Amino acid sequence: MRKVEVTSKVWVKPSEGVSGHWANTDPVIAKFHQFGPAYEEFEAGPGNYTVAVIEMPDGTVRQAHLTEIRFLD
Repeated sequence: MRKVEVTSKVWVKPSEGVSGHWANTDPVIAKFHQFGPAYEEFEAGPGNYTVAVIEMPDGTVRQAHLTEIRFLD
């Protein structure tokens, strides 16, 4: 399995004087398993896109958008 660097976005809640916004998490090294299909349902029908199936350091498996991974080898 190939190693990848994974970053994701988290929602930062609004606080005094600062509006809510998206922020990047610190990069994590994970194992890439494969690419896979995903979709979102809309009124006009589904929207298909490709995701990466990755294994996190704690053993959990998740999907990541392709813009969130970078191959290290």
